[in-house]
Amino acid sequence: MLSVKQLRPFALATLESFVEASGRVALVQQPPEPVFQQVAMRLGEARTVGMAHRSRLVERLFVMLRGFDALEVHFLRPEVEGQEFSVGRIEGCALMVPDPSVSKSHATLRWNAAAGDCSVRDAGSMNGTWVNAAALHAEQERMLNDGDALAFGDAQFLYLRTETLHAQLRMASPGRG
Repeated sequence: MLSVKQLRPFALATLESFVEASGRVALVQQPPEPVFQQVAMRLGEARTVGMAHRSRLVERLFVMLRGFDALEVHFLRPEVEGQEFSVGRIEGCALMVPDPSVSKSHATLRWNAAAGDCSVRDAGSMNGTWVNAAALHAEQERMLNDGDALAFGDAQFLYLRTETLHAQLRMASPGRG
């Protein structure tokens, strides 16, 4: 997984080249703590661990933004209208989130080509799916907007269109002229 800092040199490419190489959507997250990754991997098919920081979602978002260069970037490459991406703790998920508070099958992201964004639907997860610190009900689907804070249990992400990430990378890239 690449960090924002590692992606900065690629921002010198044209937007079209960057999107073609990366995909339409980026999910940016603070790298998971190694101990949580190990616990999540050991859990395998076992029961999900309870969410620890529900009341701190907004605080954790500010911490992420202060350390933006160290965040990891996950790209989604939707190709057709309605394409779905599974989110969960186990291998085989399109977005595998190694966090013990994430359910095996936690949520689904669905591409909406007309809007140029994805929607998110909670899959009845134990710790819920959160958009801008508001919980989704089980099986509720919500359209995401560029810049939304998205959390699966304790694992928090920024949902960005790739062109937004590209613009942010270009603003702080060395060699910009």
